[in-house]
Amino acid sequence: MLKTAGVDPNSLTTWSGYLTAAGKLEGLKRNGTESMYLVAASHSPDLWYSYLWMLGGDIIGLKSGNPSKGTYWFPTYNSSQGVRALEFLKEQVNAGIKPQKDALHQAQDFANRKFAVSLDGSWVPGAFPPEEQRHLEQKVGFLPVFPSPNEANHTSTLMGGWELSIPTTSKNKDLAWELITIMSEPKFLSPWISKFGYLPTQSVIGEAFTTNSSSSTFPYYDEMIGMIPFGNVRPSIPEYSLIAKDVKEAIDGVLFEGKDVNHALQDAALKSAKSLGW
Repeated sequence: MLKTAGVDPNSLTTWSGYLTAAGKLEGLKRNGTESMYLVAASHSPDLWYSYLWMLGGDIIGLKSGNPSKGTYWFPTYNSSQGVRALEFLKEQVNAGIKPQKDALHQAQDFANRKFAVSLDGSWVPGAFPPEEQRHLEQKVGFLPVFPSPNEANHTSTLMGGWELSIPTTSKNKDLAWELITIMSEPKFLSPWISKFGYLPTQSVIGEAFTTNSSSSTFPYYDEMIGMIPFGNVRPSIPEYSLIAKDVKEAIDGVLFEGKDVNHALQDAALKSAKSLGW
């Protein structure tokens, strides 16, 4: 589809190239295919953070003078870097990219050719039928990057992973904990991760995978592993869910209500600061 529209896939690695490609791909809409998938669902902040990070910004930072906690976290996502990062989302809408509120079937929609380009996670190859996965690298292009402001900026991505937990109602907490510790040992977890195409979130496994080529046959797996050094994480603090809600409201205001980017982020940061006790 990109070839038909005259789009060089490598141009998608920068913001300007991405926006220009969106214009060229507009013609696909005649056949019911959208150009790019712009996530505007509940996890839209997760994708936006990558643009914030690659500009040198961050979600929160430590600040002294908190009324009850002394030195504590303070929202910083409303910085000049945050404003520029959110402007990129607005520029995508201006370029004709339609925000998608329901991202439940994003990977499957891409596999069904409803979108020409999709920024998504490591699970995307799994959306294709097993018989297609063996030859997927000849049929579907893959760039292990989020578009960056320019070639001088390093890309960034979000690190995540599944969690194992023990319910408080469990009658066998010690036995459950023993099972979790066994499952989490690198010698058992590494082969499972490789076989099913998951990305490691233990540093010891990630370092081993990035140093040596993995044995995984999952499409584009080694390229995905190559993103690990550019990964960042969401804040592990009790108030994070409230902060994410504020960021989501700012993004929605810009994408759907035409709000000014700077005002949207400043309003959101005021709410986040209050949640953090400032």
